[in-house]
Amino acid sequence: MKKWLWLLTASLVLIGIFSVMELGQKYLGKSYTDTLDFENDFTSFTDRLIALELDPLSPEEAVPVAAEEIEEYRNRYGSLAEQILSIQNQYATDIEDAASTGNKSLEEALIQERDKKIKEIRNNFSEDETVIKKIEEERKAEIERLIREQRSERTAFLEDSQHYVYELTNSETGETFTKGDFSGKPYFEKTYSGSNPLSAESALYTTDFGTEIKSDANFVGTIQIDRSLLAASSHGKSFMHFTAVKSILYGFIALAIAGGVLLWTHLRFDLNWFTRMHLYGKWIGLTMDVRFLLVFLSSFFGLYAVTKLFRSLMTIGFSDPVGFGLDFGWKLIVALVLIGVSLLQIIWLFAYYRKVELLKFEFQQSLVLRNIRNAKEAFLDKSIGVQSLMLLAVVFFWGAGTVMALVYPPLFLVWIPATLFIGIPVLLMMMKRFGYLNVLMMQTEAIANGQLNQELPVRGKSPLAQHAKQLNQLKEGVRLSMSEQAKSERLKTELITNVSHDLRTPLTSIITYTDLMKTPHLSDEERISYAEILDRKSQRLKTLIEDLFEVSKMASGNMELHYTRIDLNQLLQQALAEHAEDIELSGLDFRIAQPNKPVYAQVDGQKWWRVLDNLILNAIKYALPGTRVYLSLEETEGQAEFTIKNITRYELGENTDELFERFKRGDESRQTDGSGLGLAIAQSIVELHGGAMKIEVDGDLFKVTVAVSSM
Repeated sequence: MKKWLWLLTASLVLIGIFSVMELGQKYLGKSYTDTLDFENDFTSFTDRLIALELDPLSPEEAVPVAAEEIEEYRNRYGSLAEQILSIQNQYATDIEDAASTGNKSLEEALIQERDKKIKEIRNNFSEDETVIKKIEEERKAEIERLIREQRSERTAFLEDSQHYVYELTNSETGETFTKGDFSGKPYFEKTYSGSNPLSAESALYTTDFGTEIKSDANFVGTIQIDRSLLAASSHGKSFMHFTAVKSILYGFIALAIAGGVLLWTHLRFDLNWFTRMHLYGKWIGLTMDVRFLLVFLSSFFGLYAVTKLFRSLMTIGFSDPVGFGLDFGWKLIVALVLIGVSLLQIIWLFAYYRKVELLKFEFQQSLVLRNIRNAKEAFLDKSIGVQSLMLLAVVFFWGAGTVMALVYPPLFLVWIPATLFIGIPVLLMMMKRFGYLNVLMMQTEAIANGQLNQELPVRGKSPLAQHAKQLNQLKEGVRLSMSEQAKSERLKTELITNVSHDLRTPLTSIITYTDLMKTPHLSDEERISYAEILDRKSQRLKTLIEDLFEVSKMASGNMELHYTRIDLNQLLQQALAEHAEDIELSGLDFRIAQPNKPVYAQVDGQKWWRVLDNLILNAIKYALPGTRVYLSLEETEGQAEFTIKNITRYELGENTDELFERFKRGDESRQTDGSGLGLAIAQSIVELHGGAMKIEVDGDLFKVTVAVSSM
């Protein structure tokens, strides 16, 4: 119950605040005499008072004639020649008819009348006095007409101004005008002095000939409005209306203050009142767009209802106060309900979106934002968006033009050429575009089904043609990806096979010779021989496992490098010295080209020695016996480049990239020692250092190039 009372009180407080914003400037601390309506009425009263009572027109009112008025009068109906010609034309037909019938007397009378008018026109252009006299006669007749109007208007004025009391004296003539008795407590009073006299603020009359007549008389004295007479006057309703609206406004303010005190003391806000409502759960179930739309609509109609409530105050009917009270009460209830609904939903919004992250998340999913994205997507390619709008516009106007032509057949004169040269070409273009789009859609479906051999047709330079090109590129990428995937599957199978073979071979030997050592009566010589074989196979197995572990660490990025400034020239010499005995036993002729100066690089010395060690061992194992091995180190353009090349013992084939694969060897029969991980490990170490390793094969010539940044 408290929550509904809180909403009602808060809504009443808001309506009170709105009433101050809407009506406060006009009614708060003001009386009816402060309003613009009263000021305009009072100014109108004083102007009419001067015109009808204090300084009315007299038949002797003289208005001087200006020079421009004389010229205006002369040329009112044209120039002298034009007016004479007009008079002659007016009488020409009648004179000819009188002459043809032999009516001499009529003919002479018409000629005399014509000549008299022509003479008057000539006098107008030759004598100013004649024109001035005529203008003064016109003005005298006009003033007499105005005086008659004054007399008829005076009765209505006296009746309309019964609530005014005044005593005013003409400053120039000393004549005093009085009406009614002054009150000790008038509703309104204004005193005029010599420094601030009463005078007409605007022209009292404007004659038919455009001259304004304004009184130049000044008056001193006092004007009052009798309070008792005001209520019964025609302005009494305005006074009573102002008083009633002002009282209602103060009533709203009092209710708002009382409501504010109640909300502060006994109806403290509790968010749980509104979040535990059953309606809140249903409201949350709506989408964000619907929630905000409901808040907007309820707020809009709530403010509209409040506006209608205040506007109804402008039509207070004192003749039917009960009817007005019922109407005002009904509008107040509607306003309270709508403001309350708006306030309730605003509270729900605050409670639901207290976490800004939720607001951002729902906004990203909102219907409005999705439509904005759709609109943007329609114009990602501006040419497509603009062309679509143009096509829609042409179709729309073509259809509208067809309907208009059927209603108004003459429009077919425009509709037929527009159809031939605009409508039909646009229709054919649309059909062509949609046909091409259908072809692309069918071909795209074929690509999705794995049919990658057929090229999509590229027609012209339209956006659809560009899309077809991109689909062809995508199709080629898919084909290559499938080829790479097949290769990856093959290499994976080979990897498993090779790992199994390389691990099983030493393990089988270990098991076999272990069983042999269990044989009774085994001689010491045989036992020592078997132990040596077991040691050799165990070391082989250990090497394989360590290499696998190292490759795994490199692939996962867990390998740590300890960079130091290393002389690569010296490191190469150490590696060659380490394998001097193996090189001599291999029967290979190593040809070495080294610079005479140090070649420095920021590398991990231990790991880089492993690169050189693996490459030298690879040459020793797989180079053709009796051939030369060329090894060089040089520094060019900030790069230290190490190269080793030899003639291979085994045929390598064309695909050199596979040599970097794990367990891949030039010896496909896998009869040589080694794990098959040498080149893969070397490549991983080089790439971790930001360098590059490249293999080139030309027939039986095998060449490896390693490059890294030097210092």
